[in-house]
Formats: sequence, C-alpha cells, structure tokens
Amino acid sequence: MRTAHATFSMSLVGETDVNLLVLPAEAYASDDVISVSVDGAPLEWQIAAAAHDTRQLLFTAPAGRLDVDVRTSLEGLTRPLDDGDPARYLEDSRYVEASALRGFVDERFGRVAGFDAIAAMRQWIARGFTYSPALSGIDDTAVTSLEKSGGMCRDYAHVMIGLARAAGIPARYVGVYAPGLQPPDFHAVAEVHLDGEWWVVDATGLAPRQSLIRIATGADALETAWATTMRSPVVLQSVMVRASDDALEEGAVDDVGARVRIG
Repeated sequence: MRTAHATFSMSLVGETDVNLLVLPAEAYASDDVISVSVDGAPLEWQIAAAAHDTRQLLFTAPAGRLDVDVRTSLEGLTRPLDDGDPARYLEDSRYVEASALRGFVDERFGRVAGFDAIAAMRQWIARGFTYSPALSGIDDTAVTSLEKSGGMCRDYAHVMIGLARAAGIPARYVGVYAPGLQPPDFHAVAEVHLDGEWWVVDATGLAPRQSLIRIATGADALETAWATTMRSPVVLQSVMVRASDDALEEGAVDDVGARVRIG
C-alpha cells in the first residue's frame, strides 16, 4: 500500500479560479479524501480529466484563507497509462529548447545511443550539477539550467528532457509523489521513450524510482504545475507533502542502473 498526503494554505485577495494537480493519476486504484474550505467554510470542487490520466482538482474560491487537504491511498496501476503519441515529446516546449542543444549533444554524447546515451546524460548531470534552490529561477529553461549547472528537481528534469530530445529520444516531464524523498515534497522526474516503453530517469538521485506515484505528465513544468490560479493575486502561506510505501525499506536508495517504469 502507498499513501500520499498534501495540505496547503493560500491567501486569496479576490475570487480566484484554482486548478490543482495533486491527485494520483486516474490509472491507479485510489481512495481519495478531499477537503477544500475558505475561512473554514466548505467549498464545492470537481475533478476533471486531462492528458495521460492526469486528474485536475478544480474550484472557484472567494477572497479569504484557502485551505486544501488531499489524502489518498493506492495500490499499483490498474491499467496501462493513456500514453498518447511519443512523437509529441521530440519537439521544443516552453521550458525545453531541445533544438538549441543538438550541437552540444552531438559533440558530447554522439558516440552512444539508446539506453547508453540516456545513462551517459544522467550521469553527466548528476556529477556536474549542484542541487540548490538558489540556482533555480521560476522562468529557467533547460538551456538556462545547463548554463547554471544546477537548480532543483524541476531544472534537472528539464535538462534531462532537453538532452534526450536533442538526441532524437522522446522525453517528457512527470510530477510525482516520492516516498523516500527527504525532505518530503512534490518531486519532478523525466521519462524517456525507448523500446516501446516509457522509462523514468532522475538525475537528482534523491528518491527510489520504484516507489514514485505519478501525478501529472506533460511536455514540461508548464503542463504539470501543481497549482495554477487565475483572476486574482494569491499568496502561498504553507505547503506540506508526505508520501509512503509499505514496500520501501528504510534508507533505501535508487539503483541508478536499473530500468524502471512508474507504476
């Protein structure tokens, strides 16, 4: 059994449309308990489907203190994920300028292909980048993060995706819950398409990939942001994220050489 729990508060200046990507993907058999309130008064919400079995938690909230609590327990996937066309994930996207990286990839990784190329890219990022919030900007792209040689999980994923796409390998961004991640938080990883399957790659090495819980899947962070608000200013007050996996041994680390799918 795996569990995920996210709770947060926001101050809303005026009426605000809110779209949250905090629920495990539809392909899981999950048991969800959801609470949404403003200044203590319960608020109506709905769940809408998006690409790749992503579930959007949608509502409109008045001005005040917004509190959201989402708790879910789940087993593995009950069916294959709705994968769509991998060719979409060869193209440039908002935060991944793959075309600008082709010369760099040809020079540094051009002698290897397929899984060997992905392993070399992951290792190069892991060894050469510094994991630091101070190196991460909200508008940073794969090229920016490459120039900085660091950032957070979002930035590592964008660079990994950019290198893979530049090598002709479809790659996409996945927002996840990550049992074993310390400190607990939302996490971001890359997936690459090889041998007809999507394989997860995480150059940060911060959490065992076997226990990841898929939330949202897309081209980059623009399509998978955990919170999107419209119409009024919002101030985030607090966030708490927890995830657990009964099968995960205490102190477990990722076997970076293993081929792993998110399940």
